[in-house]
Amino acid sequence: MMNLLKFLGIFGLMLSMISGCQTINKSKQKVTSILHPSDKAPEIDKKGSVDVSKTTQEQMDKLAANMPIGQWVYIENEAQGIYKLQNKAQDGALLFMRLNCKSANQKQGFIIQNKDGLEVLRSSDEKAGQIQVLLDNKNYINPFEGHNAKKIEIFKTALMKAQVIKIYNATNLYIFKNAKTELLDKAVSCRD
Repeated sequence: MMNLLKFLGIFGLMLSMISGCQTINKSKQKVTSILHPSDKAPEIDKKGSVDVSKTTQEQMDKLAANMPIGQWVYIENEAQGIYKLQNKAQDGALLFMRLNCKSANQKQGFIIQNKDGLEVLRSSDEKAGQIQVLLDNKNYINPFEGHNAKKIEIFKTALMKAQVIKIYNATNLYIFKNAKTELLDKAVSCRD
């Protein structure tokens, strides 16, 4: 009988310790959720836009890793005044298109980053050699070279209808599918 009472006393003590630990765990989860509201990546809406104004770097990394392939995505950060339009290729390369600049004194163009986020080509790079931009295999050379407004408008019109964008430079070929072209009309930050 004495052993049974000792056992019940020890068992009761262990139960109270476990519930105390659970209370501490729940409190820790609540504090963590207040400090870090969500580690979930921001979601891209049906139109292809996403607001990243209140995201952490970890959330941005998750967004980049899960970016849809072959379509334009409009990324807004009103808090910092940054607006980007990007398209992810099958190989992970990113094409940032700058057709409609938020500021009139900024220049239109494009930038390509490899899957590691390193810039590999810029439309304004004079040292890159000849850049060829093909829309459904029709060559527009580099429509941003010399910043000829008429040439850029012709390119914009063709880009809105194209299925595939190919950019060729120095033996490198980058291929992007061209879905959600309605986003191409959105104003973006064109500053470097």
